[in-house]
Amino acid sequence: MKLITGIALAMLVASPSLLALDLEQEAKLKNAETDIQSSFSDDVKAMMSELGDVENVRMLPIKNVMLIQLKGKQPIFISSNGRFLIDGDIKDLWSMTPVKTVEQAEESWLLHLDSFANGTLMDQMAVIPFGNPAISKQARVFVSPTVKESQEFLANLDPSKVNLDLIIMPHDKGSITTSMKAWCGYSTTDSLQVLMTGEAENVGQRECSEEDLKKVMTPMLMATYLDVTKVPYFVRIDGKRFSGLPNNPVEWLENKPSPDEVEQVVQTSETTPAIGKEPVQLIEDPIEKEMAEAMANVTEKQ
Repeated sequence: MKLITGIALAMLVASPSLLALDLEQEAKLKNAETDIQSSFSDDVKAMMSELGDVENVRMLPIKNVMLIQLKGKQPIFISSNGRFLIDGDIKDLWSMTPVKTVEQAEESWLLHLDSFANGTLMDQMAVIPFGNPAISKQARVFVSPTVKESQEFLANLDPSKVNLDLIIMPHDKGSITTSMKAWCGYSTTDSLQVLMTGEAENVGQRECSEEDLKKVMTPMLMATYLDVTKVPYFVRIDGKRFSGLPNNPVEWLENKPSPDEVEQVVQTSETTPAIGKEPVQLIEDPIEKEMAEAMANVTEKQ
């Protein structure tokens, strides 16, 4: 956890705007890169055809970096435009494990909060249990008391059908005070009332401490590092994530995708506003399809 905290602090020093949770610039950067398919040019396809028999290609949760598994050779890491070849090891600091195989590349998309930072992160955030304890824990959900979609999600959710941990996360400077009031509610009911309405007037409050402030601020400081770009932000127990609000949250939590929906490791809502007021996707759906087509074209020529 010290290493992760150090990284977060280094990011804050390098970019003070993060301290104020000004994620608008980050959202714009990600929006500008959503057209990643265009990077698969004829030159890239030609480069791939010279590599040999390509067995698997996987995008990594790194901007424009992919793993390519060649037949009979060690995997290589290369930029999606074919310009940069990464010579050396890649280590996933989420899980503190190397990424050397296709399976490890797929695993790197998953976020396991229980084991994150040697299992210490959950204890350092403002977490409120919500739902039916008779149901196995389904997910952790980052919520903000001043985001309409977050409020409506909680207000419309039947607590008897879910078992969640709600992680209070101020999504901007203006929501810090309200988030503190939500966390410092005299009871869980008081806290949920603030999260559902954004109003703390006439809600019972206990005295907040410096430790409480740290717990509320930790998710905010970790937002960029954890890829949290929208609230609500779901992290299911199996590690799969959803940015924004699923069409049917209960079915998604139960891992029951609709027949016309192809499950992805990370999904995103098109309607939920992004942090920073601009919608942003964590993963562009057509990427793997585009990659598969590119690979098919290469293998057809071989």
